[in-house]
Amino acid sequence: MLNQILQNLNLKEEDKLKFLFVSLMAVLAFMGRHNEGGEPALRASASPLQVAVTEHFSPRADLPEPARNSQTAAVTAQFQELLPYRHNWDVNEPVLRAKAAMARSLNNNLAMYQFNSDVRWPLASLTKLMTAVVAVEDVGLEKVASVSETAVATEGIAGAFQAGESYVVGDLVKAMLLVSSNDAVMAIAEFYGTENLVQRMQMKARELGMSQTTFVDPTGISFLNQGTIADLEKLVRYIDERHSNLFAITASKEGMLFEKTKRIERKLLNINAFAGGSRTDFAGGKTGFTNEANGNLISLFNYRGYKLLFIVLGTDDRFGQTDLLYNWVKEAFAFN
Repeated sequence: MLNQILQNLNLKEEDKLKFLFVSLMAVLAFMGRHNEGGEPALRASASPLQVAVTEHFSPRADLPEPARNSQTAAVTAQFQELLPYRHNWDVNEPVLRAKAAMARSLNNNLAMYQFNSDVRWPLASLTKLMTAVVAVEDVGLEKVASVSETAVATEGIAGAFQAGESYVVGDLVKAMLLVSSNDAVMAIAEFYGTENLVQRMQMKARELGMSQTTFVDPTGISFLNQGTIADLEKLVRYIDERHSNLFAITASKEGMLFEKTKRIERKLLNINAFAGGSRTDFAGGKTGFTNEANGNLISLFNYRGYKLLFIVLGTDDRFGQTDLLYNWVKEAFAFN
């Protein structure tokens, strides 16, 4: 209901936030009256949503229980549309050292911070998220691919692969997501056909509406692999909805690979600084770096029942800048 009202008002994104904030304050002020028993309707310890549902909008006692439950659910849903909302306007937006950045709640598509979200930028190894999608959907995770001399000769040594080794594609996907292995990517590309893989990645981008994204190689080494934050968000949403296991891999501390020729199992440690430590809120993401792109980072966090997406491109401190933006969101926005 509220979303429809905002669309009809045709407000800018930042004005929508202000409108929602003012609306919520007006509702809370109205709710501040005393109930019939003389008890204050608002309590400092309760959240706005809890107060609204449990006190001001308490269902009538004379209604049957199903009707009371339905009424409570409807009110909760209406107020949930207001959350999260900007409640602390005294906290200035962070000035990031990045070419582009964004913060968004995926639950209700609320843009909390946007900077140059439509500017094209080299993707670097963020490319591997699309490579992983094609590997899952078109190549097949149970297929067995061999690592060639050419694959091992690809720029970068992440994963410590050796020519002649064989792995299921699923294990190669782990390597490309955990340690951003270009060798693992090229082993999949050679198995499927490198040109076919790149074409399928480009087709998938078009299917997802990523109109400003271009792929020319499956690793992200080429600076011609470019896209926008707005396009990357579409890819993240698709993976989160259809292939959440891929983000589960990126959130884990480590992964095990099984080499089928020598029948040896080995461990890879995640290179993402947010993964596998005390950051229990981290839900996955992907790192990227080339000289042309500098540092790129996609991060998902679970915070107070909301899945928050952060993307920073072109920074020399991708984890620090993400944390700076995340901490600002937690201070500036109310979530319950």
